[in-house]
Amino acid sequence: MSAPKIVIIYATSYGQTAKIARHIARLLTLDGLAVTVMPVDQVPRDLVLQNFDATVLGGSILFGRHQRALVRFIRQHRAALNAVPSAFFSVSGSAASTNAAERGAALRLVERLLANTGWRPRLTTTFGGAMAFTRYNPLVRFMMKRISAREGGPTDTSRDY
Repeated sequence: MSAPKIVIIYATSYGQTAKIARHIARLLTLDGLAVTVMPVDQVPRDLVLQNFDATVLGGSILFGRHQRALVRFIRQHRAALNAVPSAFFSVSGSAASTNAAERGAALRLVERLLANTGWRPRLTTTFGGAMAFTRYNPLVRFMMKRISAREGGPTDTSRDY
């Protein structure tokens, strides 16, 4: 009997979601599953989600939105995603906040994404993201520094957290 096949597809802006996707893949592989991991913008056109036993999608939130490519993928593959066991993880700074209202806001963004796309994954979760100050453009760096300062987080933009 062959190992169950899982596909993990992710969208990342600064690399943290990719790291989390690869970590999930390592854990599933240790459990004996056959795992394929790929960024959403490299998914082959002929990929058939029904060829997998389960699908995991992941995306990050930046300024209140998940990546457009991820949203487009979900909409295009909604029927297949709803037909097989699926899960979704969302990565954001809000998810790691010490403020319960901010963590709730991260959950509401996940709920909004699912409502807007019609996808109904069996499992959803949120993870706190990194502060990749050195990879941000100047405007994003400025905004993220302000958000981090408001939350009592790091503000030294010469390094990542």
